[in-house]
Amino acid sequence: MKRQLVLMRHGKSDWSEDVSDYMRSIKPRGFRESERIGDWMTTQGVVPEYIISSPAVRARQTAETTINSLGLDPDAIHWNDSVYMADISELLDAIAQTPDECQSLMVVGHNPGLEDLMFYLTEHIDVPVDGKVLPTATIAILETESDWADLEHASCTLELIVRGRYL
Repeated sequence: MKRQLVLMRHGKSDWSEDVSDYMRSIKPRGFRESERIGDWMTTQGVVPEYIISSPAVRARQTAETTINSLGLDPDAIHWNDSVYMADISELLDAIAQTPDECQSLMVVGHNPGLEDLMFYLTEHIDVPVDGKVLPTATIAILETESDWADLEHASCTLELIVRGRYL
């Protein structure tokens, strides 16, 4: 069975606030771009059945804004503390907990973990001229034949990267 994995990096962070990294929110641009990603996903029929997100404020705001644009209930988001600043292994562990019957999963989180995971799961990614593979408010759509608990190196194919900034 073909499965779709959507990796989304949180929206643009607001560094003007004097708060901890975990409590940092996103800028108005981050909200706009997250909404655009959700709108694009809707028009393309990319609608995740299961959503896992870091509960850090900027990831939470990104996930809720994107899911709202998709017309999904934000209560469907599964907040997972281990996704906050996670490495490849922690992200794979979180993904492995996805129900087997799920065919489309979305993970909202942070770099460098998400980008590292994308490179690990795929065989080859062309790095854009600007050097940013997964900038803020960007999704990477991967496909795999593997079960969620069996994802390993080069077990996915990168189908598309979409940046909210350019929508």
